[in-house]
Formats: sequence, structure tokens, C-alpha cells
Amino acid sequence: MCGIFWYIGKEQNASKVLLDWLQKLEYRWYDSAWMAVWNDDEDIKVIKAVGKVSSLAEKRALALKETDKFTYWIAHTRWATHGWVTESNCHPHYDDNSRVKLVHNWIIENYKELKDELIAKWYKFYWDTDSEVAAKYIDDNWQWTLLKTVEYVLPKFEWAYAFLFISRENPNEIVWVKYWSPLVFGYSDKTNEFYFSSDTQALAWYADELIYLDDWELVYVAHWDYIIKSQGKLIVKSIEKIDVESLQSDKWSFAHFMLKEIHEQPAVLSEVFRWRVDFDNSTLNSSAFQDLDKYTFKKVVFIACWTSYHAWWLGSLFVEDLASMDARVEVASEFEYKNVTIDQETLYVFISQSGETADSIEPLKYIKSQWGKTFWIVNVVWSTISRLTDFWLFTRAWTEVGVASTKAFVAQIATILLLALYFWDKKWLNRQKYKQIINELKNLPRIIQEVILTSESIKVVANEMSKYKQFFFLWRHLELPIAFEASLKFKEISYLNSQALPTGELKHWSLALIENEFPCVMFVPKNFLLEKNLSSIQEIKARKWKVLAISDTHIPTADWMIWIPQVIDTLQPFALIVAGQLLAYHTANILGHEIDRPRNLAKSVTVK
Repeated sequence: MCGIFWYIGKEQNASKVLLDWLQKLEYRWYDSAWMAVWNDDEDIKVIKAVGKVSSLAEKRALALKETDKFTYWIAHTRWATHGWVTESNCHPHYDDNSRVKLVHNWIIENYKELKDELIAKWYKFYWDTDSEVAAKYIDDNWQWTLLKTVEYVLPKFEWAYAFLFISRENPNEIVWVKYWSPLVFGYSDKTNEFYFSSDTQALAWYADELIYLDDWELVYVAHWDYIIKSQGKLIVKSIEKIDVESLQSDKWSFAHFMLKEIHEQPAVLSEVFRWRVDFDNSTLNSSAFQDLDKYTFKKVVFIACWTSYHAWWLGSLFVEDLASMDARVEVASEFEYKNVTIDQETLYVFISQSGETADSIEPLKYIKSQWGKTFWIVNVVWSTISRLTDFWLFTRAWTEVGVASTKAFVAQIATILLLALYFWDKKWLNRQKYKQIINELKNLPRIIQEVILTSESIKVVANEMSKYKQFFFLWRHLELPIAFEASLKFKEISYLNSQALPTGELKHWSLALIENEFPCVMFVPKNFLLEKNLSSIQEIKARKWKVLAISDTHIPTADWMIWIPQVIDTLQPFALIVAGQLLAYHTANILGHEIDRPRNLAKSVTVK
């Protein structure tokens, strides 16, 4: 969600660097933004704007001259969790005496209790945020220096945070601290510049060396030097290098990032399979999952949120069908409320596009505290989650900018299919079918490319869909998680109401919602369920509803058709979801909606 970027250096017009960083983080989404600049002997100048980064850029051009020189620069995007979307609620926040200014990510859950304590001491509050409470609580508990005060006060704040503190008395002293909320410290040898950011990918463009902060760690910067402390003790952290080539995110000639990322999916699948599948011998590479070889797992539990939950749902079906193992999927945000027994014979598999999803990090930490084995499939190598888990696998989808996930989702289901094949291979079950699926994986990028080539015909169908207000997505078996994912994509960016459900449940509550010419989107692949699906279409048509069939065979009773190539049953979900992505994209585009940043949604959900 919101992001922080801070810079110390001698760049003459570093505000351009800050604006460039904010634009790189727009995919996370936000509702307001601000920047601040200052020198050692000057007060802080703050520029705020509600809306897009372009609005902040316009205000910056009026407030700062090209020749202005500052040593300290900070930028921040805000996603409102406490208080309205206003400039006054933008950071930085400060106490009544302006002794301390702070920037804050995440949520202080006990802020009301702290606020009541301060009101009893005659403190006044002018905004509606938990961050203002933090600033005034620090003023009330001042311990002579900024560093001592921060170390004294932080245990009073409950839940999670990333803070930047600046002192009025010594503006060249800055304290950064984190608990749960991601925070990375960077340094450039070439330019002798310091950076902090809540997003590794944005920071990697500027810093040569990165230091990842762990929970309860604090960085104190003063006079072009720094120290790192953990719970009052000085510590030394390892320095890591970043490969910037993996962060490329240009739109090229595409109208939107989402469309570009849909077109990248054949290449993404090739990349997923390249190092993990031995096509010459029709098997997985021995190194693909070698970290798991010494364990014998009897069950797999998948834990994820949102789009990743749909990937894991399909993954659980892959594991059950192919490896004959018990598998279940859990909603990450609900996991902490369950009385779950963690055992050593279960592999707990997490998935996240960003690797920073708060709802996934908490169950991960709990499972590790109970000595459970955790496996993470992630698309950001340097994320918080990839550094916490026992085993992890990179999906190799690279940077995805569009909020509505496309290529990352396809990379996820491809990777989890390989995990299911790994468990299948260990059991030595039905080798002929195993080799058939491996061999078909080689053709999957071509199959997906064929679906993408039907984009213009899907656009014609989307034009018809744009005339309706609500939809059902109806599928069966392996296609059911794809129904939920396609429905999610459709409503995320078209803002049209769509609901997914198993086709067999059509006779129940859903009938109460149906009106004449109500469109039902059905995946009708030519497999063992074809006759059942054709019967369901007849039932739908009897009620004068409309049917859009996505199929690899002719469906004469459908009102509209989207064609997909024929592929074996196990791989049909890949072709079907790409057709669903294109349907969602073209419908939203025809309706004139924002494609890459749909309203009220964020790419990386870093608060609970």
C-alpha cells in the first residue's frame, strides 16, 4: 500500500528522484502523497497533495526552484486507514511543540488508549490519525535525545509499524525503526548517498548495497554515518546486492501495463519451466525441489489471500488429483483465528505476489514458532517473506505493475503444478500420465499465445458484455478456482457485479438473483464434464438467460463464444484464465475505466 522513500545526498534537484520513485510505486496505490526537504540548519519544507503523483509534481514546481539545494529529502504515499483523505492528514505528523516530526506506515492498534492518556494531560488533537497520537506521545515521554526517546517509547506502540523520526533540535539526526512493516536501508558507494525505502524494488534503482532490517531493529543516522541497534544493542548487518535487470517495467507500445503483462505470459511460462523441467527426459530437474527431498510430507496446507488464494485452491486440486495427497487451502487473514495444530508431516505452502502481504506474514511466523515447515512461492526475491520461510521458490514473473494480477497468477499456478508433479514423482504413480503432462508443458507457452491472438474477437464479445450490469461465472472441477479468479478480474476493473459459483449449485440461491437476459459466463472444455455442462446450458436457456461459452469445441446453444485451443485436462485452466483476463480487460477498457490502478485497490496490501 503506502510507501516511504528517504534520501540523504548532494544531488542538486533530488526532488526529481523522489517523484521518479513515487511513480515507480504507483502500482501499490495510494490516495495522497507528499514530499519534504531540509538542510542541517533549516526547518523542514513540506509539500502535500491529494490524488496522483502528478498533482504533487505540479505543487513541487511552484514551491521549489531548480537551483535549490537540500541535503535531506523524503517522499511518502499515503493510503488512508485512520482519518479522511485530506492534505491535513498527510504526513509528516508532529507534536504541539514541533519538537519531533514523524512518518509512519501501518497501524498502531492501541492508539485510542494512548490518545485518551494524552487528552487527560491536556494535549489537543487536530487530525484523525494514529500517527498524530504517536508524535505527541513521543513529546510527552521525551528522554533528552531523539534516539533515547524512540527506544523508550516504541514498546508502548502495539501491532506494527515503520517509523521515521526527525528532531527539531538536531535536524541532521534521523531515526528509522521497523516492526513487521517492511523497511530497507540502502547506500551508494559511487555517490556517497543514503536511502531508506519500504519497497526494495524502488530502492534497488538507486542504491548499490542494501541492508534489510528485521523486527525491532533501528537505524540512527547522523553526520553522514550510521549505526544499527536491536533492542538497545549495537549490531552489524549483512550487506546484499540487487540485480536491477529484473525490475524492468516499461509499457513498451501497449496501452496499459495489464495488456502488456497478459502478452508476457507465454515468456513467463517458458521461464518458469526452463530450469525446473527436463523435457528431454520427460521429468523434473533433480534440483527443482531438492530442498524438500529429505522430508516425507503426508499433507499440504496452502495459505494465501485474494488472487493467490485462487492459485492455491487450484494447487490443492493439483496435489489431490496428481499426487494423491491430502491438501487444503486456507484464507491467510482468517488463519490466526483458527485453533490449528501444527505438525511436522505437513508442508505449509504460502504464496504472495509482493512477498509483503501482512495477512500472510503473521500465520507464517506462527507456524515457524511451532516448528512447522514453510514453503513460499513468491515473485519478489528480496521480500520480507522470502527471508523468513524455510524454503522458497521464485516464480520468475518479474515486476508486475497492473493491480489486477495476470502473469504473476499464471506463474503461480504453473509453479504449484510443478510442486504437485514433484510429489507425484516421489510416489512413482502412473508414469505414463506423468510424462504426458511434462511433455505437454513444453507446448503450453504456444497454447497461451494462441489464446492471446484471439484478443480482437474477445473484444467484440466484451463490447456486448459492457451492456449488462451483473454476471455469473459458472464452472466445474479444476475450472472452478479459475471461475472465481476470472470473476475477480472482471469486477476488479470493470466495476460490474460478477459472482462465481459451481455450476452444480445453480439450482439453489442463485436463481433468486436471475433476471431476463442475465449473462452467464461458462467454461465448457471438451472433457469428461462436457455433457453435464451442456445440460446446464439448456437449463440456463430455459430461463431466457444469456450464455457466453469459453470452450475448445463448438457450443451451438451459446449466445456468444470465445474459442480456446484444445489441451489436456490438467492444463485447461491456463488457457481458460487467459481468455478470462482478456475479457475483463476489454470490457473495462470499453467502459473507460482505469485499467492498471482500479479504484480503492492496492497491489501490495501491507496492513491488516
